[in-house]
Amino acid sequence: MANPDLDPDVYPPLDPREPVPETAEELLPGTSNELPAAPTEPMPDDGEPGGVPEPA
Repeated sequence: MANPDLDPDVYPPLDPREPVPETAEELLPGTSNELPAAPTEPMPDDGEPGGVPEPA
């Protein structure tokens, strides 16, 4: 479904026959292909400040 509010010069229609880019650099030059490190998730509460309580 097309969105009539989008300017076709800025957002050209996608052609499903075109190959899918392998890297982010192909879509947006200057983009890193490496993902940043994931944030550390809090562990269940072991009495230390900032811990997460055990589920009920």
